[in-house]
Amino acid sequence: MSTITDDDYKTHMAPIVAEGFTLDPPGFERLSSWTHMLMHLVNARTNFEWVRDHPVELAEMENSLRQQAFFVAGIMAYCRCYASSGSGIPMLDAKKVYEGSDDGKQVHERLIGLRNSIAAHTDASDIVRLTLAVKEEPERLVIRHLWTMAVPVDEIADFLEAVAHTEHFVTISLNKYLNWLEKDRGKTIELD
Repeated sequence: MSTITDDDYKTHMAPIVAEGFTLDPPGFERLSSWTHMLMHLVNARTNFEWVRDHPVELAEMENSLRQQAFFVAGIMAYCRCYASSGSGIPMLDAKKVYEGSDDGKQVHERLIGLRNSIAAHTDASDIVRLTLAVKEEPERLVIRHLWTMAVPVDEIADFLEAVAHTEHFVTISLNKYLNWLEKDRGKTIELD
C-alpha cells in the first residue's frame, strides 16, 4: 500500500515552510476543515472540464473508458460535498445551497442520482445498458457480456454550473468565518 510518508510530506511542504508559513496552526481548525470541501470542488470542476474538452471516440475503447472515468470522478468529487464525512469535515445541505433555485436543485438531484446508480452503487440507470449476447452455433454457444454507456456530454455545462454554484456557496460561508477571524485576530486576512 502506498501512503504519503512523513519524509515525502516534509519535502512537498518545505517550500511553503521556507516562505514562513506555519502548517496546521492551532486556532485554525474550523477553517482547515474546509480544505476537504475545496479539494473536492476543484476535482469535480477539473474532471467535468476534461469530459467537456475531450469528446469521446466511440470506436476507441480506451478513450471511452477514460472519459467514463473522468465523468465518474467528477460525479464522486461533487457529491462528496453533500455526503457525511470524517469527524470535523463539513457537509453541505443541498436545501440551503440551492434555496430559491429549482433548476439548480434538479441538476444537483441528477448528479446525486448518477452517483447512486453508476458511480458509487450499481443500479438501473438511463445512461448504462447491460446486454448479454448469445450466439448459438452447431457445436457451441458464444456468449458476450456487453455494456453501452452514454456519457451525457450535453449535461456537462449544467454539472459545471452546479459545481460553480456550490463553490459560490462555500466561498460565502468561508468569507463569513474569515470576517469573524479577522475581527477576532485584529489583522487583515489575505487568501493566497
